[in-house]
Amino acid sequence: MWKSHIIKQKTGPDDIEFQATLKDAFGQVAPADVLAIVDELTDRQTRLFSGLNLAYGELLTPSFEVFSAVTHSKANARVLASYFAQSNKNLLGDLLVGEAPTSQRVETFVKLAAGLDTRLALELATGLLHNIAPQEHWLWTRWLWDPTTGTGILPLLAGSTHNLLSENLAAGYARVGAVSALSLKFGTGTGLFSTSLVYDERLSPFTVSAFLACAYSVYMYGATSWRLSREFTRLLPALPNMARKLLGLPKIKVVQSLVNG
Repeated sequence: MWKSHIIKQKTGPDDIEFQATLKDAFGQVAPADVLAIVDELTDRQTRLFSGLNLAYGELLTPSFEVFSAVTHSKANARVLASYFAQSNKNLLGDLLVGEAPTSQRVETFVKLAAGLDTRLALELATGLLHNIAPQEHWLWTRWLWDPTTGTGILPLLAGSTHNLLSENLAAGYARVGAVSALSLKFGTGTGLFSTSLVYDERLSPFTVSAFLACAYSVYMYGATSWRLSREFTRLLPALPNMARKLLGLPKIKVVQSLVNG
């Protein structure tokens, strides 16, 4: 039987080499990387989201940069920009300042945003809420928990999908928040949280999101490295930049110095 030199022949996630690959991948993310991402998220909030509110009873129209910040691809951002150029902007106003509990407002928004993929509508709704008030609202993205495929970093950290399964989006949003909060304890155990991330009032609201993006990037990098040969693994972006992409942040250029031996 022909065997590809690109795809390695492996047995499964319990493979000893896979576990070693994940450990190596975690070693590529330092506390300084998480701190830098949190700092970038905080600066972006001030720059993009502080003015995204109700002014004189009318919602300010989000810019393309705002749409890019709540999803992981420019293609999705273009879909959102096109959709809201033609749709009722009151959808966003009701989401952000409605009287119903946040989980119900999220569910209502997704149902009324007809024509948008459910996952993209969730990313927009929760991305706006989280970036405007991260201390009060959390993200629900497909890389956190995708109930249509049963995948994401949250079930991986929780060990199962049990605590994430729900009958409706409102309950699902509450469950995602609960599991996300529990991940803070796991993140502390990895050593990736510096003291400033935990106790700094300015930075701490984005700490969980930054850690979860890094954790998902570690898993994806580890899984890809485990399956692909080394020459193809070198083509992958640096782990912190993978996390930045998930959070809608621009990548940081990695400068590699050559040491003469």
